Amino acid sequence: MAASDSPSPGIPGRELFPDYPRVPALYRAEVEGLTEAQLDRRRPEKSWGLWSVRDQVSHMASVPYRWILNRWGGILFGDGLPRDPELLRTGFSGRMMNPARFHAIGDLLAAQEDAFALAWEVLGRETRGSMRAKEITERLPPGARRPPAYEDVRAWRELSIKPHPTGAWLDPADPDLFHFDLEYTFRHILWEAYAHLKTIQMHKRAEGLPPRSEIPDEGYVRILTWE
Repeated sequence: MAASDSPSPGIPGRELFPDYPRVPALYRAEVEGLTEAQLDRRRPEKSWGLWSVRDQVSHMASVPYRWILNRWGGILFGDGLPRDPELLRTGFSGRMMNPARFHAIGDLLAAQEDAFALAWEVLGRETRGSMRAKEITERLPPGARRPPAYEDVRAWRELSIKPHPTGAWLDPADPDLFHFDLEYTFRHILWEAYAHLKTIQMHKRAEGLPPRSEIPDEGYVRILTWE
């Protein structure tokens, strides 16, 4: 959760997003004690059930890495990435960690902890002003899809930018081009983490297990539904 809505450009990044260090612990607590079958069970009859608990953790280990190293790497780090370049070459499979390298839940949790530590490192050297001054783009024509093929990425992007007060917009001269600043990116990663944690809790509820974490009612949690 952003700590302040003040427009002051000097607010440190870590004050804007103080919850980053606690996210891995929320995931670790939520999956503790689950069996391999419970970790891998999918519920395709549910809109939220196409990915298992393990898939949710894998995705949220990959999200900070992919945004910070892949999308923002050149701007933030130049040629000196702060993680092993091999991670970019063989670490990912689609929108998850590569299961050939990261399958055991302990390995996925460790990767997630490092990914959020990376985000915290970046936040430690940024301010609101510096984050708003940095920008990347993404071209998504109508109907654009990425693996898994059932997901309309353009539709998701249009929906997901709506709760963001700043930092994401469509190019006025090119309706297929989205712009994002770095502040948006950190808000997006955090809100994704909460939404996927909510999905893990729904899997647990279907198993008759109680949740262990209280998820902030903000961002994507407020615009998505879990029937």
